[in-house]
Amino acid sequence: MVLFSSVAAAHRMVAGLPAGARALRALAQAGHDRAELAAPGLLAVDAVLQREVARLCQGMAVGFGDIAALPGRLDPDTPVIAGELLVEGSVPELAVMPRLGSGAGALEPMPEALSCHALDAAEKRIVRATAKPGDGIVSRYVNRPVSQACTRLLLRLFPGIAPLHTTCGTALIALVMTAALLTGTAQGLVAGALLFQAASIFDGVDGEIARATFRSSPRGAAIDSLIDALTNLACVAGVAWNLYCQGQTTAALAGTSGLAAMGLGLWVLGRRSRNNAEGMTFNAIKDRFSQRPSRIKQWLTWLTMRDFYALAGAVLIATGFAAFALYAFAVVAACWLVVVLTVLMREPA
Repeated sequence: MVLFSSVAAAHRMVAGLPAGARALRALAQAGHDRAELAAPGLLAVDAVLQREVARLCQGMAVGFGDIAALPGRLDPDTPVIAGELLVEGSVPELAVMPRLGSGAGALEPMPEALSCHALDAAEKRIVRATAKPGDGIVSRYVNRPVSQACTRLLLRLFPGIAPLHTTCGTALIALVMTAALLTGTAQGLVAGALLFQAASIFDGVDGEIARATFRSSPRGAAIDSLIDALTNLACVAGVAWNLYCQGQTTAALAGTSGLAAMGLGLWVLGRRSRNNAEGMTFNAIKDRFSQRPSRIKQWLTWLTMRDFYALAGAVLIATGFAAFALYAFAVVAACWLVVVLTVLMREPA
């Protein structure tokens, strides 16, 4: 028995899902095949909660009921668990579950003020937990706080939002960035660099929504990786074109050579991931380095990740060092390509 303090608490959106669905999923994940969700005055369950319970608790028989109708039919040995305590994730064995007690004597729900506080805190922790262990320095300390704030806001305003919606948002930012860079003006150059950093930040939202709402999928990761790669290529090509239009031909050629190295490396990584049936991602080198970690490998990984070079490029371009940014990019891209080819050549096909 999962008991909420009120109907509103059971239906409340917590990081994109009704609290009741999250609580029941915890029981399903712990291996239980039957559960009942109850709250004072729970006479009907809205469609969103029903849909999420069906999606998250497949194979588990779920009932819903008013607390007032339970004492006469509740088995004395039935454990009664506060739903607010289950919304964050998986549950251990039943013997160590947080519970209110057993039977009709345990049907005293959590006070409503405490329930609101618990669900507010759970929402924050759920979104905070969507950060990835492999985040770079900039992602960890700059991008994630901003993207997670966006994630919380979007999930509150649009509870039904899907990861693909925000992936399309990142693609839209990339299109506007490309248009700004192709103007060939100094103003367009700065705007494009800032939009690239914005795309780098917003790129985290789709993954955060996927992890917060249990919608992660290989297809979604593949689309996200493809948008990331195209955004990176469009930014470098746009900056090179912009500087070429402003008469900085040598810098433009350096950027083009770096773009070619980057494109070749991404093509090799994409082909490798597809052939190995791992899903379309470009993280093979980062994953390989993480298997035998060292301080040097960690810094090399951080310095070649998108979060770092997006911020570094935005700062350099905004401060008038766009040409230097392209020279640096060409060198880093060439070195990165050598590492990619060397690492992959040592792996079995």
